[in-house]
Amino acid sequence: MRNRILIFLSLLFVLPGIFAQDTESTDQEELIVDGKYTGGNLYVLNPSAGDGFSVQHVTLNGKEYPFTHNSNAFEISLADCSPNDYVIVQISYLKGTEPKVVNAESLVKESEFSLPSFIYNKKTKLLAWNPEEMDKTCSYRLEQLLYGKWITVKDLGTPDDMIAYTYLPVLLTGMNLFRIKQVDAAKKELSSPVVKLKSPNRKVYLVADKVKDFIEFTAVTHYELYDANGFFIKRGTAQKVNISDLKKGNYWINFDGKEAFITKK
Repeated sequence: MRNRILIFLSLLFVLPGIFAQDTESTDQEELIVDGKYTGGNLYVLNPSAGDGFSVQHVTLNGKEYPFTHNSNAFEISLADCSPNDYVIVQISYLKGTEPKVVNAESLVKESEFSLPSFIYNKKTKLLAWNPEEMDKTCSYRLEQLLYGKWITVKDLGTPDDMIAYTYLPVLLTGMNLFRIKQVDAAKKELSSPVVKLKSPNRKVYLVADKVKDFIEFTAVTHYELYDANGFFIKRGTAQKVNISDLKKGNYWINFDGKEAFITKK
């Protein structure tokens, strides 16, 4: 009997926490502002909500942004962005109290071409498109937004060259953005509408931060490698990265939205 009472009392303390966690996730919505950076910062009107304010979290290019919580307005600085960088801002807020970005036009969308078939299929977990909707005189490439830059993840060629019309993406934790870029004979480029896909925490980690010939992750991921002074070395997609040709020393690596410091022995 005493054990049953202890279990009952434990549930009284544990269950509210469980229910509160579920309520928090279902009571929030997300506002996304994205486009090509042309200068200036973003200004957000943050409505009051109960005893606090609407906005709960802000991320800038996948990284947590430290905004002013207790205010009806705050600024998102884009000072670290360069002209023409693609920027994505995600604002999580309480349902029914949507904030407003008053100068969203600071991020300008690129010229687009229509491609309604370009989607992510949740059942197959594949990006898919229909080449019949594409201009046969143009070439195409599939791009993913990685660390604030659009990176080509697959050259598609012309519609007649395409053998497959699907692609299995390697996702980062959080919001993932994909687009197809069209290039005509005059090298003029247009972009498809962006496909946005939110991925749960993939829990990708470094196996070790002191390495000899290989950097290893716990799963396949996109990465970018820099030297200790911040100069770019290489990028790619892998679970194991060969660095046997690099000198001994310290390096920075970006992966799955994280940044880590490693030492080559």
